[in-house]
Amino acid sequence: MKLSVIFPETRDLGRVVELAQGCEEAGLHGMWLGSAFGFDPVMALALAGPHTSRIQLGTSVVPTWPRHPVVMAQQAATANAACGGRFRLGVGPSHQPVMKMYGVDFDRPVGHVREYLQIVKALLRDGQASFKGERYRVTGFLDVEGGGTPPVMLAALHEQMCRTAGALADAALPWLAPPSYIADAVVPNVAKGAADAGREVPPVIASVPCVLSTNRDEVIEIVNRDLGIYPRMPFYADTLVRAGVPDADKGMTDGWTPAMIDAVIPWGDENQLATAAQAYLDAGADEIVLSPFGGADTVWQVLGDIARG
Repeated sequence: MKLSVIFPETRDLGRVVELAQGCEEAGLHGMWLGSAFGFDPVMALALAGPHTSRIQLGTSVVPTWPRHPVVMAQQAATANAACGGRFRLGVGPSHQPVMKMYGVDFDRPVGHVREYLQIVKALLRDGQASFKGERYRVTGFLDVEGGGTPPVMLAALHEQMCRTAGALADAALPWLAPPSYIADAVVPNVAKGAADAGREVPPVIASVPCVLSTNRDEVIEIVNRDLGIYPRMPFYADTLVRAGVPDADKGMTDGWTPAMIDAVIPWGDENQLATAAQAYLDAGADEIVLSPFGGADTVWQVLGDIARG
């Protein structure tokens, strides 16, 4: 099983190194870091890279709006050199409420990321980009030795973003979507975008939170405490409604309900998490990424056991 783990941002750089080493020793395929208001995940993974030798290290995801695409490409190339060619750049437009905090006009995100991806990928692949679009007019160069070309992956949930990932990105990165939505919406639209662009279909790398606990009351408490923002974010709320998740229409106002948690968040013992992970692969995902919540310090070892089958 191609199983990876994603951790939210951390406020301890030494911990990033420990997590990367622990995940590698456990036999996991990759480790991802989220991006919020703590350490920069690109820099943090670049520091962890020399302390590992096999594991893939990626960001899921870095918001595009605050970083010029030339700067993003430069950072990605540098991190990839530090990681010995094992860095994966996951980007996305983030969310309107978040970008409002930056003072950024969250305008037509699909068109924005289409231009953004073309510039970043050209710089990483060719070392130069000459692009004239509606948003960006860029003539840029990049000269970073070592590591090769890192893949550029796009956060994608809705139809047009999934098709954009299929047409331009090296993978689609859906988060918080149940397996049925991966099978019915994400996979076919990524394939459609690739077909329209005349290219091979990129992988779908599905990410979802999980809780290693068989105590349902504890699980409900953890999800509401640590993941309470998600059903209140418009993109995720809409996805959960589209996926037919019970009570999803109440998410924006009421947050998680037990029925929503049961339908979306894998929880339980090792066998239950393994079954949930396999459901994503059966739905067409090429890689499943679990994000552990609940404070179990060695949860990646359990996930490693699942990955080995």
